[in-house]
Amino acid sequence: MRPALTAGVTLIGVLLAGLPLLHLTKKAPQRAAIESPLQETPTTDRVFARVQFTGTPLAATLRYQGQDLATLPNGASSPWEIELPLPQTDSLELEAEIHWADGSPENAVSITIEPTQKEARTDTRWTGEDGTLLHDLFIFSW
Repeated sequence: MRPALTAGVTLIGVLLAGLPLLHLTKKAPQRAAIESPLQETPTTDRVFARVQFTGTPLAATLRYQGQDLATLPNGASSPWEIELPLPQTDSLELEAEIHWADGSPENAVSITIEPTQKEARTDTRWTGEDGTLLHDLFIFSW
C-alpha cells in the first residue's frame, strides 16, 4: 500500500473515533440556579397561642425578633388565647415580658403554640421568689 493512502485511512479512523470522545469530554454549559417550587421558604402564618398565668398579671407583652406581637388587654384572665402572625419554621423564639403587682408570690407562665399542620408545643417559665416580673425567651422546636 502506498504511504499516503495508509496515512489518509489512519487519519480518517482517528477522526471518526475522536469526534464522539470530543463531545463527551466537552465541558457542560453552566445553567442558572432555579429555585424549586417545592423548596420550603418561611412565610408568615396565623398561629394559635394560649398563654396561661398563675395569678393575674398587670401587663403582658409577647415579641418575636424584637417586634411586639400581642399585648394583654386590660381585665384579661388566664388563659389568654390569641392568634399570632409568625413564620412557618422548624423553631420559634418568643420573648415574653409579664408584670404582676408588687408583693406577688412566685408566678408561672405557660405558652402553648399550635402551628398549622404541626403538633402543639408548650413551654413554661417561673418568676422566682420575687414574683413581680418575668422577662424570658420561650423556645419551641418541631
